[in-house]
Amino acid sequence: MAQSDSVRDEQRVDPFVRRRDEGDRFNMFGGLTFIKATGEETGGAYGLIEQRANAGMVTPLHVHHTEDELWFVIDGQLSVHVDGETFTVGAGDVAFGPRGAPHAFRVDEDDSRYLVVRNAGGESFFEAVGDPANDLTLPNPHPTEEQLERLNQVLETYELELLGPPSFDE
Repeated sequence: MAQSDSVRDEQRVDPFVRRRDEGDRFNMFGGLTFIKATGEETGGAYGLIEQRANAGMVTPLHVHHTEDELWFVIDGQLSVHVDGETFTVGAGDVAFGPRGAPHAFRVDEDDSRYLVVRNAGGESFFEAVGDPANDLTLPNPHPTEEQLERLNQVLETYELELLGPPSFDE
């Protein structure tokens, strides 16, 4: 039996459907973030985030010490920098950043839409750092000072380390 099966066997989870534009919404670092599935809802299996952003949204180079991160691009294009290598990730493509690997990503096309799969509980990071979004308008593609302050307050909680600006091939 796989470890994930044993986790799910311990607690009952209910099926659900979360439609397009549904889920708790946050403006986060220049992207509109939807919480599509929480670790609690999936019985500890994973958290699923949908993000929408315009070109120019970029994360700092960082490391998740206890979390893997996977990106699936629905529309648009991202540049994903993982462990010293930069990949172009377009519609239908997947990129994976294992825990412990320095990484960052940049949105390269307007109206990009992508899913982020994280370890269960990792989705709460977006709630802790982001601002509630009242509509579907994409925010300015840069973090606010308040978001940066909240980020610094939760780095230890999420075992996250900021390494500096990303280094993308131009």
